[in-house]
Amino acid sequence: MSDTADIRSYMARIITERGLHTGPNFVGPDGTVSISAAAFLAAHGWEPECFRTDEDLAVTLISCSAPAMQAIKAISADLDTEPNTTPITDDHEVPDHIEHVERWASTPQFRDEEPPRVDQVIGRILRTNDTPQALAA
Repeated sequence: MSDTADIRSYMARIITERGLHTGPNFVGPDGTVSISAAAFLAAHGWEPECFRTDEDLAVTLISCSAPAMQAIKAISADLDTEPNTTPITDDHEVPDHIEHVERWASTPQFRDEEPPRVDQVIGRILRTNDTPQALAA
């Protein structure tokens, strides 16, 4: 199993133990964690205070973590939708994998549906370990 697969397995365990946060910030007041926070925690073993207070700084920290981003990108690649892009220059855009996985976990796919349940999010994270694009990450 790759290091990225180990991180995703640990992400699933963290979300199982702490719960899934889909509200503002990356960690809720009750200690629940978002998918991206779980990736950072699994990769680094600590929780920055900004995960509870400053979304912009949290995104910057997560984005700068290669192991967390590899795990997030693998999950993003396994979703049925494409990530939105963010322009970084006048003629270049990059996919926003963090926003993609966070939006997927908190938003229904169709108008008459509910967002995925916590067990569905955990299942998707674990199934990602078995997909070819995830194994390459």
